[in-house]
Amino acid sequence: MPELSVVMIVKDEAACLGRCLASVRDIADEIVAGDTGSTDATPAIAAGFGARVIRVPWRDDFAWARNRVLAAASGDWLLHLDADEELDPDAARRIRAVVDADGAGADAIEVTLANYCDDARSWRWVAAPPGDPMARGRAGYVAAPLLRLFRNGRGFEYREPVHENITESVLENGGVIRPEPILIHHYGYQTGGARSEAKQAFYLELTREKARNRPDDPKAWHDYAEQALVCGDTAAAESASRRALELAPLHLGAATTLANILLNRGALDDAEALLLRLESAGLSLPHVVTALGAIACRQGRLDEARRRLETVLAAVPGAVMARLYLARTCDRLGEFRAARAHLEQGCAITPAIDELRRRLEAHRLRDAGEQAFAAGDLARAAKALVAAVKLDPDDPLIHNGLGVVSHALGQSGRARTSFERALKLAPGMPDALDNLRALQRDARPAGPDSVKFE
Repeated sequence: MPELSVVMIVKDEAACLGRCLASVRDIADEIVAGDTGSTDATPAIAAGFGARVIRVPWRDDFAWARNRVLAAASGDWLLHLDADEELDPDAARRIRAVVDADGAGADAIEVTLANYCDDARSWRWVAAPPGDPMARGRAGYVAAPLLRLFRNGRGFEYREPVHENITESVLENGGVIRPEPILIHHYGYQTGGARSEAKQAFYLELTREKARNRPDDPKAWHDYAEQALVCGDTAAAESASRRALELAPLHLGAATTLANILLNRGALDDAEALLLRLESAGLSLPHVVTALGAIACRQGRLDEARRRLETVLAAVPGAVMARLYLARTCDRLGEFRAARAHLEQGCAITPAIDELRRRLEAHRLRDAGEQAFAAGDLARAAKALVAAVKLDPDDPLIHNGLGVVSHALGQSGRARTSFERALKLAPGMPDALDNLRALQRDARPAGPDSVKFE
């Protein structure tokens, strides 16, 4: 029967290593942990689970360290794990089944690394089932396909000092790769704190150096771009993304990173051109179509926005960002009940996402404000709309409504600011344009019917 070695490098991982090793002890024939200089109980914890702990000098090169551990492993198959990762029982069973079948014709298995976080805007983000114990309170995870289970003794080796990968080596050695529905749960993706900041700064220097040493490698430039963005250096991230795209014009990761930078800057036309280039090349992934739908909504092409976003949701019902943008689109089209329904469905899918709950409550408050205005209760209308805009400052309908109420209260300056804000969020929005023109014609206080909510 083929044997499985779990291989890992560790340093000061006492807080999480026990959980990791407990998740593999029933399937591992051997555990080899390469310690790169721990000062806590990490080696003792590993030894307590029967691991063979070897000392690995640290050379600022993750690939080199991993390869030292691979060389020390004796199993027929190797499973690479990090200390802040775990297997659930189903993943463990699937991995053991692959090993027992000696790969069933494959030499390396592509699994999904589930990087838990609440950043639903990440392009590979997947909503976790509500109440899933493996999510540990997170709303979902960024899904990263990686080779983590592979045959030993075939010359497979890790390359690149950071964001290291073994895929290049497997392909060069003629290895057969097969994907399997195996999740490896990763809990260190977003940790925060001083230690995390120091770690990210260290990774930034490694990725910068990697790009210098591999100037013709688009992956190296994209890795640098992603790390620069994590560290807040948007200019470096943009420059590195553009360099990656010069080398590989359809590099999906680099194009996605650059599109996000452009969208955050408000350069909608440039972002749209970049995304349309991907779409025309057949790369119509959900995040690409979602972004194009969001841009169309922002620019007032509402029918196109709805078509794009409904296409995404038909394929991926749990795509919460597409649902958020579709709610906004329905609002702009005057389909308020449909908008509310999409927000409610989003909350049901991912109840842990604060933005969804805020948007839903803002929608309710906006409706309450409009009803109060219609009843002539301007004070209650203003209170509801002010509360709504705090919850959802990007809703042009709330700003337009607040402008209507402010105008009725004789606050022309505030009304103008609100209408202008609505038009900044939704250029060409007819109601906001009409209201601003009405205000410019006559800034005197007027009754509730002098300007329009919708």
